[in-house]
Amino acid sequence: MPRPALPALAAALLVAAACGDGGPQGVATLRVSPILDSLFPGDTLTPPFTVTYTDAGGTLQPTGPVRWTSSAAAVAGVDSVTGTVVAAAAGEATITATAHGVSGRALIVVTRPLEVSLLLDTIYLMPGDTLTVPVAVVARTGTPPPLRFGAPSQGVFSIDSVTGRVTATAAGGPFPFVVRADTVADTGAVEVRVLSDTLGGRAYYTVFGTLTRRQGAPVRAVNYRRRGDTLTFRLNAGVPTVAAAVENIVITLREAVTVPGTYAIDSISPAEAFGGSADFVCAPQRPWALWSSRAFSPTLVALSRRGGTLTVSTVDMVPNGLAISGRFEFAGQRTDLYDEVLGVLPVRGTFVAPLVTDLSTCR
Repeated sequence: MPRPALPALAAALLVAAACGDGGPQGVATLRVSPILDSLFPGDTLTPPFTVTYTDAGGTLQPTGPVRWTSSAAAVAGVDSVTGTVVAAAAGEATITATAHGVSGRALIVVTRPLEVSLLLDTIYLMPGDTLTVPVAVVARTGTPPPLRFGAPSQGVFSIDSVTGRVTATAAGGPFPFVVRADTVADTGAVEVRVLSDTLGGRAYYTVFGTLTRRQGAPVRAVNYRRRGDTLTFRLNAGVPTVAAAVENIVITLREAVTVPGTYAIDSISPAEAFGGSADFVCAPQRPWALWSSRAFSPTLVALSRRGGTLTVSTVDMVPNGLAISGRFEFAGQRTDLYDEVLGVLPVRGTFVAPLVTDLSTCR
């Protein structure tokens, strides 16, 4: 049976998981294979899943009866006894197998026969910045048709019709752009911002995987003094409410940012992030990032794995500080699924942010 090529957002789960820290020790596990598969509407998963049960001592044991459930039966239904999956509509569904009181999960991605999807559909830039629009395209048969990009004439940005490379020229927007593959299209927007002070920063980010988030948010950056050490950098994009941010992206480096450049994002573990001290904030041992959201109950948190990057494209002087623009990309591991491949959430975004300096010692 022909299968769609895995969309970039789903394939990123496997790439990111390859950099993981391994499975739990001394804990019984149920592994579902393949951990990720893709289907077209009407397809049946063939061959079906296989399930492996390992007891707390690390010994393979008979699996016994398995109960199957789907997080989105309207996308991909599963027979509760046999585990047979039938794709129904485009989207993602988490398939859960349960046996011996433990569960394992797999992700099914269902795509239309031809589908093109922007992986970042709102882009913030400063004049002079460039960025190549990330896109996933899937075709049922043969080679996917070439992508074509376009935007109305507006004097704020241009976009290369073949590569999707955006070049910002003047402040303004947001203005739309479109990407097409044959008769299928997706649309996004570009806004070019110029800050006149250390106010007015904006960011936009996407989160994919076992959940999907597309969020715009105010953003600020600070070079602050680590405890007993030199300045370091933090970027914070938060979706605000009356009381506090309901959703956040936080990226912390080990050095101050004063010039354009690309900076690595490393990993941070739950023990480091929730161990009861502020050392990971006030005395970070390595660069890290996280995404958190109180839009879910309980609150969801995803901590960075190794291999992400923060790129600062432009640094301009403004009254009371600096204005910076750039982009970030990292794999966040959900803390509630910390030992599972499907807990990996690819996160990416762009920003135009004010950057201030705080010389007080972090506490």
